[in-house]
Amino acid sequence: MTPFKRRQILQMMAVTSTLPLIPPGLAADSPKNELVLVEKEAPGVSFYQLPDGKPLAHISMATQPHEIVADAQHRFAYVAQYGMDKWLSPGEGGHLVYVLDLVARKLARTIDLTPYHRLHGIRMDAAGRLYVLSETDSVMIRFDNPSKDEYPSQIVPVGGTRSHYFVLTRDGRRAYVSDTLSGMVIMLDPHDPTFTPVKRLLGEAPEGSCLSVDEKTYYAIDRYKGVLHAFDAATLQPLKQVQLRGEAVRIAALPDGRLIVANQADKSLSLLHAETLAEVAHLPLEAAASGLNLAPAADKVYASLESNEVVIVDIGKWQITGSFATQKAPDAAAVIMRS
Repeated sequence: MTPFKRRQILQMMAVTSTLPLIPPGLAADSPKNELVLVEKEAPGVSFYQLPDGKPLAHISMATQPHEIVADAQHRFAYVAQYGMDKWLSPGEGGHLVYVLDLVARKLARTIDLTPYHRLHGIRMDAAGRLYVLSETDSVMIRFDNPSKDEYPSQIVPVGGTRSHYFVLTRDGRRAYVSDTLSGMVIMLDPHDPTFTPVKRLLGEAPEGSCLSVDEKTYYAIDRYKGVLHAFDAATLQPLKQVQLRGEAVRIAALPDGRLIVANQADKSLSLLHAETLAEVAHLPLEAAASGLNLAPAADKVYASLESNEVVIVDIGKWQITGSFATQKAPDAAAVIMRS
């Protein structure tokens, strides 16, 4: 196995900010709030002022950055590099985690995870630990002090074949992986490699997933069949499944138990009932949404559209209240609230 390379420092254009930070629970849009948005085909990450979408800074990156997560203090964000235009493209893919300084709006450093490649899912727990999923190697890579660590604290096998996307409990002791080629969803303990992963066959292509806010229910979408599955999050026992409008790619849970689904099939959003999972509201879009990014107060969702724009959806009113243009292929984002 090739040893981990020393971290590499990349010099990129940055814009300096001296804005003070506040806890991430504050809600209302102010001119100082920001959306830190991954634009996969730019490729890079852009900072946009909310709610008007004024561009503030852009950080260029190597081919196909994908998921992003920010720490609770909104001091650093972390971006996984997938490194391939399409999952069927030949080659190893990306091996970098980008560490972004959110105050200075610049690249702080990179972490080289060679020999692990095609990094996609990336999450943080309540203790500030970072978890990165290698799709091709089907391993979960953990950093206990990610702002400073050069090497992983632990690497735990997932046991899948194409481990693409995952969600995480707040304490970091359970991860739920969508393994798209095997058709399985997999529950594991990212801190204990002796824990036997629990596997359930979902269907053809499990992808978008989320946990209920109380972490009692795990939801996963069989993307191409357009079926939503609900599982007991403790046991991964099936609870319910419902047919969606067709192909669907992302799902987000609201504090009251309702769910938001991004439909690829008819380029829309659906709002689902907390208990029955029936659709209670529908919102047509001008293009399909590839990313659903909830505001900290869960009163708005910033939906990244394939038309290279972000639309702002007021969840209470269930209507679009604003939009702004982005660079190419916007996707996942971190919503940063500043005073």
